[in-house]
Amino acid sequence: MIDTVVVGAGPMGASAARHLSMDPAAGEVLVIGPDEPTEPHSGGGPFGAWHDEARLTRVIADDDVWATLAEESIDRYPQIAAEGGHPFHRPTGVIYVHQQADSHQRQLDVARRHRAVFREADTSEFPYLRAAADATVIVERGGAGMVNPRLLVQNQLVAAQRNGAIVLRDHVDGIEPAADGVRIRIAGGDPIQARRVVVAAGAYVHAFELLPEPLPVTSVGITALFFRVDGEVADVLADMPGILWHEDADQHWLYSVPPTRYPDGNLWFKIGGYRDSGPVRSRDEVDDWHRSDGGQREGEFLSHWVAERIPVLAGREAHRVGCVITESSSGFPIIRDVAPHVVVATGCGGAAAKSCDEIGRLAAVLSARGEWSSTLDAALFAG
Repeated sequence: MIDTVVVGAGPMGASAARHLSMDPAAGEVLVIGPDEPTEPHSGGGPFGAWHDEARLTRVIADDDVWATLAEESIDRYPQIAAEGGHPFHRPTGVIYVHQQADSHQRQLDVARRHRAVFREADTSEFPYLRAAADATVIVERGGAGMVNPRLLVQNQLVAAQRNGAIVLRDHVDGIEPAADGVRIRIAGGDPIQARRVVVAAGAYVHAFELLPEPLPVTSVGITALFFRVDGEVADVLADMPGILWHEDADQHWLYSVPPTRYPDGNLWFKIGGYRDSGPVRSRDEVDDWHRSDGGQREGEFLSHWVAERIPVLAGREAHRVGCVITESSSGFPIIRDVAPHVVVATGCGGAAAKSCDEIGRLAAVLSARGEWSSTLDAALFAG
């Protein structure tokens, strides 16, 4: 019998595995999760939202919960890189563009309470931007910037394995109660008996028989738009930070990632956040959305928006990518026991990459020791 099994080898699962591997109370640790598909838009699966080269990381948020989760995680980035052997963090900075005074003030208050490295600025400091005339800007430095989620996950798993954890490249088809623990059905082999399990299955949290009953989380298909950057445009955007845009009262936050080198050798500017597609529920629906190029309407909106706000990118080669995130009804992650011997970590709303280490740590401690280890109230993470 395995002492602790982690279902899911993405950002939260890999983070939980690393922390479990350092805790004697966790015993023997096994992580189960598939490799990233070599051709994510034509076959394979299950998929992960973290199969990408760049995500924003930052302390400033709309509330103290997300700020705390990010703060704790960012503080451990150097340790994770040292243990895993691969730098994954670029402190390029992040700017927050506001048109609404209340959202601007809310984030300023959070920044001050968490002693973020920030200042207020004017959009004229960023000549490639065409923000609304009444827009205000907050600039965050310090650890704010980019993380490479692929390398972050790789580091976490390497560190866990060096501490004795085992990684099994497969996926779980179901979890059911058993004597003194749980029985875990895997696609490619015999069932595994475990004393306890941490479920961090991303968008597939409801797609397999992993939990005794549904949680108040929804997997949502989203679309990112990528613009190729080269020549003079690359020079113009060379010092571009990450950007979060909140210019309209009924518009989702939009995020943009500065030009980043991808495995195809090209620099790509990415923008996302706007969506009007519905939820995806079954495994096939999740897989199909990942294999797709996302939503046409979302892509058209983002293309028009970029042409207006970052005109140097207008008309450049672009392509869409479909991705899936999991949102909770509370707006915060769900980290709690869902059955005897079963802890879940889910519902991060697209923010798992920056804060995954603290989310994974909380799930790991809860599983191994039955304790809540945070200054944040556990009730916030009940769903």
